[in-house]
Amino acid sequence: MKVKHWMTKDPITVFPETLAVEAQKIMKENRIRRLPVVENGKLVGMVTFRNLIEAAPSSGSSLSIHELNYLIMKIKVKDLMKKNVITVSPEDTVIDTIVRGVDKGIGGFPVVDEQGRLVGIITETQIARAMIHLFGTETRKEIICLENVDLQPGTFGKIVTRVEKLGINIISMFSLPRRTTNLMRVYIRIKPGQREEATQELKKAGYEIAD
Repeated sequence: MKVKHWMTKDPITVFPETLAVEAQKIMKENRIRRLPVVENGKLVGMVTFRNLIEAAPSSGSSLSIHELNYLIMKIKVKDLMKKNVITVSPEDTVIDTIVRGVDKGIGGFPVVDEQGRLVGIITETQIARAMIHLFGTETRKEIICLENVDLQPGTFGKIVTRVEKLGINIISMFSLPRRTTNLMRVYIRIKPGQREEATQELKKAGYEIAD
């Protein structure tokens, strides 16, 4: 599964000279949290809603309201944007993109082609949808998530044994790293209607189950 099949093509963008207040308005109107910044068709930065909020002068400033408004209206995207943005290629896999996001602590990526042109953007929501499709997880109740698993040789086997002794078949199982520790999240997909029984058995075995 490649990024090009899940990304938003031709995303909304702004220019370095775009005023910050205009960028904020664009984000609110389109319900998005990040905007690629382009110049001559090439990606030169990324600005997020958080960047814009943090750029506002403090209410404790000694400046007058008129002075504050003047400063706010003068701020441009180029003054706030993050340069040297980490990007992905349309040909990258969704799995590689997830790993890169976890490693860098990033939720979304601009998608850039071989010529450096911005061709799309992929967010954490789109990545999650791709994962749901990949693992066939049509409904949330089919998934059991084990938190903080110390993944060692044989760990998956122990989990499978615990669940299958109840006569429950595991359809798929995979793990993803957590951002702040070396522990893992392990996701188990089973048929609907069997989650409660499997959950109780795994709790007895000492596993931490996510809500």
